[in-house]
Amino acid sequence: MMNGTDKYIATVAYLGKLYDYLNAELFGGELTKPVITIQRDERNKTNGWWSVAKVWRENADDDGEHELNMTAQQLHRPIGEIAATMIHEMCHQYASVHEMQDTSRGGNYHNKLFKKIAETHGLTVACAPQIGWSVTALTDDTAAKIAEFTAATPCDIIYRLPVMKGQTVKTSSTRKYICPVCGMSVRATKQVNIKCVDCDELMQSQD
Repeated sequence: MMNGTDKYIATVAYLGKLYDYLNAELFGGELTKPVITIQRDERNKTNGWWSVAKVWRENADDDGEHELNMTAQQLHRPIGEIAATMIHEMCHQYASVHEMQDTSRGGNYHNKLFKKIAETHGLTVACAPQIGWSVTALTDDTAAKIAEFTAATPCDIIYRLPVMKGQTVKTSSTRKYICPVCGMSVRATKQVNIKCVDCDELMQSQD
């Protein structure tokens, strides 16, 4: 019988297989697999995210790896919805690879370029007032591909319960941003995109 850590590792491995399958079927195998993570969203709102910066490193001299996160609380959903989230984040990766500006407003608003990318990679796209063309779901053809994948690669996915009051520490109204290379930090009163000039790296929010 697997323990909790074994189940967690198996879930990450399964998501890695799903990524490889989607990359081959929808992106022609052109994407490079990033670090796939399972982390919690403190607000229980996001399904996943893509890091434009290379935030994972072995050492200070390492060029680093991007992160594609699947939110821990959202892994209770049907596999088709999980796959739709992964494809959504892979579309952001595709935009990064091709140096396309697919979002604005601190990465929250998805523009019509993101819509075009998503619709050409297996998703339907609808617009929401605050976040733009960000509401994505599988096309019928992509849903059929996911059904084939799950039939050939069954797996039980472990997920985290939603974050409840008292599980998080209250923070101030400011956000702390840290350079992933040199560790220099700054604070801002709102979400911003800011670079470390010395390292030419996008600084990462720590709050």
